[in-house]
Amino acid sequence: MVNKIVDHPKKDASRHPAPVSDFWFAQLDVRLGRIEFMVSRLEWQIWMIVCGGFGVLIYEIVKALAAD
Repeated sequence: MVNKIVDHPKKDASRHPAPVSDFWFAQLDVRLGRIEFMVSRLEWQIWMIVCGGFGVLIYEIVKALAAD
């Protein structure tokens, strides 16, 4: 059987550090994540208010029809 050993090139030890903009993008992602969380929470609160308003409206309509 023939030996099938292949030499892999070694990784460059003098790899340059990540640019500073990576830190800025990470901070931006964190802030955008917080904004998205607050917007989704606000969306749920608006839906709860709308559904509650429709519930009160339906209750008043049923109460007005039952009074006759």
